[in-house]
Amino acid sequence: MSAAGWWQGTNAQRARTLPVLRSWFCLLLVLLPISCGYRFAVGPTLPQGIQSLSFAEFQNETLEVGIEKELQWALEREFRTRGGIAVVDKGEGIVSATLHRLDLRPLSFDRRDQVLQYELALLFDVAITHRDTGQVLWQASNVRVAEDYSAVPQVTVTTSPRFFQGTLNPEDLAGLTDIQFSEAQRRLALERLFAEAAREIYFRLGDNF
Repeated sequence: MSAAGWWQGTNAQRARTLPVLRSWFCLLLVLLPISCGYRFAVGPTLPQGIQSLSFAEFQNETLEVGIEKELQWALEREFRTRGGIAVVDKGEGIVSATLHRLDLRPLSFDRRDQVLQYELALLFDVAITHRDTGQVLWQASNVRVAEDYSAVPQVTVTTSPRFFQGTLNPEDLAGLTDIQFSEAQRRLALERLFAEAAREIYFRLGDNF
């Protein structure tokens, strides 16, 4: 039967045939990316066949002692969790980073000019070099990530997902001074900052290769 003849058939015939056509069309959409050579990447692909990474000691030029270690640990966790590249003691590629600045600035004030929110921003460079040749395989300069946090309990939304990710309970707020609360929130913001920096590096690697 010609296409025109089929379309001029009964409604019952069309009702039986259209679901079959839809099924074949959906199958074609699924198979087309595979036939064209597309694939879902498990992890970022590094140049020169690099399959494993290790971490050099990160350099810290800020006044915040120890944050280079926290960034390194966050990045190691990111690679181990997402997979695709092995993290070993003596990898083919060596990850290094230099932390340039950790800035703190107020974001909002109340009518008495008391700070309600702060922003923490980290500026750093990161690179991957070949262990044997010393060649720079990949680098990113002046990477900036930022996180904000509440400085006083009065502006904290205790029902937000971010609050529940922390260690404080709503009933704890009444027993804290503003300074104690602000410092606790700053600590949590730093943890989020390093996690965000690690994700940024991981996905930039995937974008470049």
